[in-house]
This record gives sequence, structure tokens and C-alpha cells, in this order.
Amino acid sequence: MLQRLLRSGAGLAGTAVRGVRSLGPGLLGLGLVSYGAWLAWPPAGFLAAGLLVLADQVADRRGR
Repeated sequence: MLQRLLRSGAGLAGTAVRGVRSLGPGLLGLGLVSYGAWLAWPPAGFLAAGLLVLADQVADRRGR
């Protein structure tokens, strides 16, 4: 019973790591661009983040 639980937990952890490795660089870039805009003018950081997320959603729906 415990081994089965550990195996399923390892599978979930592997899936989480794979997701972080594929999405991590994009999210880091989004955060850095937003933070840089926020340093110039705080509302610009929120605007930049929103526009980048919106652009990502449009690209996903168009099939890139």
C-alpha cells in the first residue's frame, strides 16, 4: 500500500517538474519584464504583465 502511494506521488512530482521546466523560462521572463516596467512606473508593471498574458493566450488560440 505504501509503495503504491509513493509511486503515484513520484509520478505527480515528475509531472510537476516537467511543467516547471517547460513553463519556467517564460514565466521568469514575464516577471522580469513586468518588474522592469514597474520600476519605471508601478502601474506599467501590471499593464505589461496583463498584455504579455493576453498575447500568450492569443498565440495559443491561433496555434502559434
